[in-house]
Amino acid sequence: MNRLRIKPRKEVDMRAYREKMERVDIATIGHYTEFGFMDPQIHKIVKGTNRFFGPALTVRVPAQESKAVHVAVSMAQEGDVLVVDRCGDESHAAVGEMVALCAKTRKLAGIVIDGPLTDIEAITDIGIPVFATGVSALTTKFVADNGEINYAISCGGVPVHAGDIIIAEENGVLVLRDFEIENLLDEAIRDQMEEAEDKCAVIAGKTLQELYVPEYPVE
Repeated sequence: MNRLRIKPRKEVDMRAYREKMERVDIATIGHYTEFGFMDPQIHKIVKGTNRFFGPALTVRVPAQESKAVHVAVSMAQEGDVLVVDRCGDESHAAVGEMVALCAKTRKLAGIVIDGPLTDIEAITDIGIPVFATGVSALTTKFVADNGEINYAISCGGVPVHAGDIIIAEENGVLVLRDFEIENLLDEAIRDQMEEAEDKCAVIAGKTLQELYVPEYPVE
């Protein structure tokens, strides 16, 4: 018999990282690591919403199944990011108006889906940020009890564990593990501060070659 499997949530203290995450651009983190960046096919679908970050509440839901997403969003806590692994299905929308409304009511930070969503106009009105691969009128259904919540999943080609930190913005979606967060955030913010000075230098007339590759003088 099929059965929905649920692990206890992993509690994450975001207080130590919140201020830095509000400042950092994930493209800057991209200067320091090759890992954790979801496939760019997963992008911002709901216009007019802001970037978001928070701990992952993971859910794996195969093909046509729908129950796992409904259970996961119902057990989510304020600030969570619902991350949905569609097991390769690119046709069925696992998130629509009611899931988005529940997520907004429960004050989730946002939703990331490795597949399409539906009810795009209603979700836009609800105002919760959603990153997905696209939009589909074909939806999942209550067909069985398959699925997993708070297990390790794959989303956008990246492993995601319950409690991993998700940052989603116009440039894409990044997954950070707890052991790497502090170093990467600190490096990226330092880089951004230095880049602000470099922008002033470029405006003043310096070239990128002079700033970054002086060993190759331009004649």
